[in-house]
Amino acid sequence: MDFRIEQWINGPAGHSGPLDAVMVGAALGALWVYVAVVVLWFAWGWWRGSAADRLGAIAATGAAVLDLLVNKVIGLAWDRPRPFVAHPALVHLLASHARDASFPSDDATGTFAIAVVLFAFHRGWGTVALIGAVLVCYARVFVGFHYPSDVLAGAAIGTIAAVLAATYLRALPELVRRVVDAVLPPRSASRLGTPTAAAAPSEGERNRP
Repeated sequence: MDFRIEQWINGPAGHSGPLDAVMVGAALGALWVYVAVVVLWFAWGWWRGSAADRLGAIAATGAAVLDLLVNKVIGLAWDRPRPFVAHPALVHLLASHARDASFPSDDATGTFAIAVVLFAFHRGWGTVALIGAVLVCYARVFVGFHYPSDVLAGAAIGTIAAVLAATYLRALPELVRRVVDAVLPPRSASRLGTPTAAAAPSEGERNRP
């Protein structure tokens, strides 16, 4: 069933230049776009002095790192051949790729981890990011890199890691944020400086009616 669905999605590959270009771009470059989004998110939070945005960017980073580590462990336990390796005569491969473990998809885990955390902090942008993450999953199958179960498992792992980072393990990103803020104070704090106590009124001011 997994391979049949892969063939249904991968079947149109190689028949439309514009479609192939979009899918290859999504399959190969989207994860780096999401990484850039996290960097910009943190920079925006630093510029505006928003602790919540800095926390969200750090939580998204932590979730992505966590799920990629989980993927490495799973890949070592089950070295599933990629579709283009197991079925070279049947799969349309649109771009070169390493012949490493297919299950689960690192790009699916990374994009979903970032998108879900972003959704927890900003529903609008998070919705856009989730739609993009779904496109990445489809594209990874379309170009011949993965089976559908690879990207579905990756999306699930990324979502779980994101929920943990944004809720139950939120204290850890919060601790990291405080450390980062101590090393790199937010722009608002840098500009305003530390507030000082108001000067005590003089004797004349105290007696003035």
